[in-house]
Amino acid sequence: MNKTTEHTTASDRKKIIHFHVVLASFSRNDIHLLSQYHDVESFVFDGVKKWKVPYLFVKQFFFLLFRFKKPDLYISQFAGYHSFLPAIFGKLFGIPSLVILGGSDSVSFPSIQYGNFNRVVFGKFTKWSLMYSDHLSPVHESLVNGAYTYDDADYPRQGYQYFHPKIHTPYTVLRYGYDPEKFKPVGERQPNTFLTVGFLNKQNYYRKGIDLIVQVAPHFPECKFRIIGSANDEYARNLPPNVEILAKVAYDELPRYYSQATYYFQVSICEGFPSAICEAMLCGCIPIGSNVAAIPEIIGDTGFILNKRDVEAFRKLIETAMHSDTQSLSAKARSQIMQLCPKDERMKLVELVNQLMHVQAGAGEQHTKAPLHQKATT
Repeated sequence: MNKTTEHTTASDRKKIIHFHVVLASFSRNDIHLLSQYHDVESFVFDGVKKWKVPYLFVKQFFFLLFRFKKPDLYISQFAGYHSFLPAIFGKLFGIPSLVILGGSDSVSFPSIQYGNFNRVVFGKFTKWSLMYSDHLSPVHESLVNGAYTYDDADYPRQGYQYFHPKIHTPYTVLRYGYDPEKFKPVGERQPNTFLTVGFLNKQNYYRKGIDLIVQVAPHFPECKFRIIGSANDEYARNLPPNVEILAKVAYDELPRYYSQATYYFQVSICEGFPSAICEAMLCGCIPIGSNVAAIPEIIGDTGFILNKRDVEAFRKLIETAMHSDTQSLSAKARSQIMQLCPKDERMKLVELVNQLMHVQAGAGEQHTKAPLHQKATT
């Protein structure tokens, strides 16, 4: 638990408690942004190990109990065990609660045993969190209810409303924004180099499409395939000679690695609104992605879409990409993200937060380019 505040001239700072499982870059960025306008205190529900969950529930209960009169808003980054008690306390004490939905909390993929709704108990706590919260903020419309055609092994639709149609909580779709000055081409680009980011473990091996990359790599011996992220020994052995695993790279170092690659892979089975592909495109990478969630929207006409999870189709798509006008597509990719996800896009979260806390338009809202459209499910 820690308290984050920043000096501001706003006269009506409110108190927000932010709940998350891990302090990922997007959580850190949201906390930093919100703390410019309000006082933000965070609670980490580190329930990766199942045996810790009961203990964390007790810890969170007393954390909330001792602060039930203080906060003006609860925010949960993703839905799960950690978002349940804030939703309940919010109902009991009249404190609005917001859940930001990112992907795994809205889906079920039995083929890879992934998604909150693929687990009975975890799925129930997720459902209750979504039902009892005052507002939801998915990063993409597909997390509400969207068609899924990439892999026939799983459900034909995904999204929390598909699995639980009785969830009628109002929602607002809010994308992330990216800094084109932080993520920009630097150094020399290496030809015929492909990159993806993701830990090479049992879950990610299939979910992130790394198995496809490993299978197609031998067909392109003249190319280099890089995977940024630590790897379990099981998946690091017997890789093709042109597949290179890089140890976990610091977030601030990513632009240099993005800028070295010609192409970026995001051939995931499931996603929400993935940040890595957006950051890579800002650095001039040509995107090659799966027909999943926000990925086609992110890529637009600047790269290549894998419509079906198929190794041969993937191989042909790479061949097509290698014969494209890489210089033109690289420039278009950067421009695409600058227009779709400008740096101040996330200011809309500040506006939504102010609406939920009934704060008058002020410092947090005056920079927002477009009004929010709050939607209620039917």
